[in-house]
Amino acid sequence: MRISQPPNWLEIDLPAIRGNVAALQKFIGEHCKVLAVVKANAYGHGAQQVARTALEGGAWGLCVASLPEARELRRGGIDSPLLSLNSGRPEEAGEVVHLHLIQALYSRETAEALSKAALRIGYEAEAHLKIDTGMGRLGVRPEEALQFAAEVAEFPALRLTGVFSHLATAEEPDETYALAQFQRFRDCLDSLASRLPGLNAHIANSAATLKFPHMHLDFVRVGLLVYGVYPTFQLSRALELRPALTWKTRIAFVKTLAAGTPVSYGRTWRANSPTTIATLPVGYGDGYPRALSNRGQVLLRGRLRPVVGRVCMNHTLIDIGEEPEVRPGEEVVLIGQQEQNRLTVNHLAEWGETVPHEILGRLGRHLPRVYVK
Repeated sequence: MRISQPPNWLEIDLPAIRGNVAALQKFIGEHCKVLAVVKANAYGHGAQQVARTALEGGAWGLCVASLPEARELRRGGIDSPLLSLNSGRPEEAGEVVHLHLIQALYSRETAEALSKAALRIGYEAEAHLKIDTGMGRLGVRPEEALQFAAEVAEFPALRLTGVFSHLATAEEPDETYALAQFQRFRDCLDSLASRLPGLNAHIANSAATLKFPHMHLDFVRVGLLVYGVYPTFQLSRALELRPALTWKTRIAFVKTLAAGTPVSYGRTWRANSPTTIATLPVGYGDGYPRALSNRGQVLLRGRLRPVVGRVCMNHTLIDIGEEPEVRPGEEVVLIGQQEQNRLTVNHLAEWGETVPHEILGRLGRHLPRVYVK
């Protein structure tokens, strides 16, 4: 039986990921190590394949957001240091210990549960203390950090090996708040040093890694940069990286429209003159944002073509004007390069008034991924 080609798919350039991690390691210097963030299915790129490739590129360890993500990597044979960025529930402590995770810690209940779980199997659990220096989301307050660390140190079979925080505004032009957060973090590190010397520290995300070399502590936690995606267009000048992801589809249907003809839900777009519309078999059900309705662009035959009408769950319409002999099956690029033009994740994020993280995080697991090795 002949197997049909998928209507849309992702191509992942693994050598680009390997090279990006190596470039990052060179950029931050030998005193600092790379923690590659592979949460959300490695930002849509595929966790197993990216994890192995990032480690080959020189990453010291990996970061995930949940126990299922960690479980998936361990079952796939990934045995590197693995930091779980969320504290999780105390009842998950047994599996955290079993999987040999480094656990983010900001809850006394979780610390106690980890200690008990580790004692049961004769193992020493490892944790990184998280401090809330201004994100207002997770972590102990700076003024509580020393007392909390002292309490954790009393639990048997549980060892604090690191301390970290999360920046709220690193990618913004105004650096004031990010620098204030970093100063609060440094003050915490100074107070903790007397009680727990030798803790590994990390606060720099992708944006801070590029903007603030003085925040390259023992580790940097980088997600976007691993994939060759910059937090903002402005930061792309700091380090040359290769985008790893290309998103392609094929035209499903072509039809001509008379002037004044509306298309898609709500009739938000009408043809100003006679034109040709191509229907793409991709929509917000696949991860192509509805926010790109009447705003996005794609590449066909190396030229930018506008998205017209509202993006549907499984279809998107583009205006191809008077382009001759366009037929179903022709390749269209949603993210990536075609001939001399390139569409980046940042372009889609800008048109959709969001961040590149969301564009990548939307990419459905059902999309076929072709890995270029």
